[in-house]
Amino acid sequence: MEKLFRYTIVILIVCTLIGIFIALNMPRPKLTFSDKMKLSQIIAECNADLPLEIGTIGYLDSMSFADETITYAVSVKGDDRIMQVYSDNYDEFKDMLKYSFIEMNGQRNLGNTFAHSLEAKGLDICFKVYTESNKSKSWTITGREIREFVDSCKSSPTTALKRVIDMQIQIANLKLPVTTSDSPKATTVAINSIVGDTKDESCLLQSIKYEGNNLLFEYKVNEEGVKNIERLKDREEDLDFMDAFVQELAQDKDVLEFIGMLVISHSNMVLVYRESKSNEQISIELPYTILRNHCKVPQNLLSIN
Repeated sequence: MEKLFRYTIVILIVCTLIGIFIALNMPRPKLTFSDKMKLSQIIAECNADLPLEIGTIGYLDSMSFADETITYAVSVKGDDRIMQVYSDNYDEFKDMLKYSFIEMNGQRNLGNTFAHSLEAKGLDICFKVYTESNKSKSWTITGREIREFVDSCKSSPTTALKRVIDMQIQIANLKLPVTTSDSPKATTVAINSIVGDTKDESCLLQSIKYEGNNLLFEYKVNEEGVKNIERLKDREEDLDFMDAFVQELAQDKDVLEFIGMLVISHSNMVLVYRESKSNEQISIELPYTILRNHCKVPQNLLSIN
């Protein structure tokens, strides 16, 4: 069978770097010469640590500052067909970038702080995506636009993350519950992490829900799948086991990136496995306090509890 071409989709990754802009959150209006020098220095320090791999989908290659705009350059794996996906869903990608600022509010209201700092200093944000043949697509959002969105959006960080996942699933042309006949036309860190191989009927995603700070992912498992999760029974309250379980999950590059998204939004991850024949259910809660210990987000940006 011909191998399915996998498009790649990049969502906002600035969340792992937002701490560098807290220094700009000063009462002085607009960007002063001193601010520009400081910002240039910070960006240079960040670039020293780049490129940064984004799961299996691409790299954050560089950051730059010019014409009052902070630009993030991202290269993606795959050929130029991805540009059609970006063009067809251009507004949706822009919405995902905006919602990512709401996700950041899970960490000491950093999204709101970042958004207001951008507008106060007259700064814009640009995300530019390149393919391997150097074709590109970019999204520019003004600081004012970001600030107005953050102020008007009443969603919680966990709800915002679910909204972003829902948009990605829609773009990928998937419907829940997932069946073995589904073939996503696009993949993301989140889809790779929570949907997995749609041809593997041993564990198929059925629904995504949220309750407070909990994101619940319900899977239907067959007999083979049950064998793989037998070890989870009666271990729901064993925090040491849960820690080891998350550590094992984080070995997957996409799952590691997805854990970072959960942590930024200060969300718990709940995995619900339901056996298809007996309807027996196993529910595992992976709390934020454990997830935060196994992510790539700088620990100094994260809340302790």
